[in-house]
Amino acid sequence: MDIARELLRERYFSNLKQSAELFVGIELEFPIVNLSGTAVDFQVVFSLFSELVEKLPLSIEKSDNNGQAIQLVSDENEDRILFEVGYNTLEFAFDKALTISEVDERFTSYMAVIQPFLRRHHHLLTGMGVNPFWDKNDNRPVASQRYEMLMAYLKLGDSGETQTDKHYQFGAFIQGSQIQLDVTAENMITTINAFNAIEPVKAWLFANSYLWHAQLDTLISRDVFWESSMHGIFPENVGVFPKQFSDQEDFLDYLNKTVLFTTAVSDETYYFEPIQTHDYFNHDEIPAFDLLGGDVVLTPSPHDFKAHRSYQYQDLTTRGTVEFRSSCAQPMADTFSVAAFHLGLMCELPALTDLLSDHIFYEDYGRDYQRLRRRFSTRELDPDALADMLAFSGELLALASRGLEKRGFGEARYLAPLYQRIKTRENPAQKSIRLFEAGKSLSEISEIFANEKDS
Repeated sequence: MDIARELLRERYFSNLKQSAELFVGIELEFPIVNLSGTAVDFQVVFSLFSELVEKLPLSIEKSDNNGQAIQLVSDENEDRILFEVGYNTLEFAFDKALTISEVDERFTSYMAVIQPFLRRHHHLLTGMGVNPFWDKNDNRPVASQRYEMLMAYLKLGDSGETQTDKHYQFGAFIQGSQIQLDVTAENMITTINAFNAIEPVKAWLFANSYLWHAQLDTLISRDVFWESSMHGIFPENVGVFPKQFSDQEDFLDYLNKTVLFTTAVSDETYYFEPIQTHDYFNHDEIPAFDLLGGDVVLTPSPHDFKAHRSYQYQDLTTRGTVEFRSSCAQPMADTFSVAAFHLGLMCELPALTDLLSDHIFYEDYGRDYQRLRRRFSTRELDPDALADMLAFSGELLALASRGLEKRGFGEARYLAPLYQRIKTRENPAQKSIRLFEAGKSLSEISEIFANEKDS
């Protein structure tokens, strides 16, 4: 018996939902910027957490090694506000909800405290998928075992030959907009296949992580960082799936090529060079590192699979959900467009599958979804490719809108910014570049992308 494969089966398939009832789980990450264009002042963001606990029904759930609060939890639900990887990113991990509007209301109440406080200290939370001052900030990891381990692990892949020695710290300066949707044993594979196939469309519609002051010809630097980091040494571990899956066993075969790179023993966290799961128990010993960089030797154990995570853009979680994790953080006014797009299409999954099965877009461009995602996130598209993308995007938006209208909660309004992008033929990353070339500073662009009324 393949022990690794069965451990993965238990970890990921045992919590698949029995009913088709659909909840939404939304996670939003935003960069904190210092409007003077210099590094974020940590004292400001630490004080922000004190302000939140004082003004809102929030309690401290986790503190870092220095006693600083790093994660707050709501007294009324399971919402959490936390520092993500570093101290320059704020994440909102919302309790599962029946509607997007519920999450929107709670987000608005948090932002009513956060933004005025940050503005008083010349800082701001803005709607961009990469911190515009990434190269100025102190991108050290949050002082906790998990994030210190993650940063140390990513540094293993830093050759020192890149244009900057800070790229291994990318987790501290990229921001995403993620949604989790419940899946059943019956629709899990269909869901993964369908949303994987539209990654080229999502690349264009949601592009918002152009890396300022760097030589990356892409509007989604997040993709490059993920795929060229330690996470992507084995390509099965990250990014777009290169194929359609025929069934759960086929998917499990693929999952068995993802990697393990960390484990905890007696409350101590260790990391090691990535090992594909199917090969894991072929090792009698694993050379590893502790958080101080010291050498240790580990013995492979089924316990280690509790730390297993893969980083695909359609990510099956241990909670019986698929997490869609390829979208950049969006301008503040457009925050819930990502969730609405995915939720609407999920409500029309059979129709989506039919639409994708023989769509002319794939006849013209093929089905190398990885290559297509990279192609449609470049700065300049030729006119024909852009026209084809806009047409395909419009069809998917119409389908998503139909799905949301059927739900009857008024959620289709959250798609309005996406219709606007098709109309103006411009995604957020292109807009930010246009503004920059027109003479706007990155601080001014941050202000525009933070405007909750009209971004």
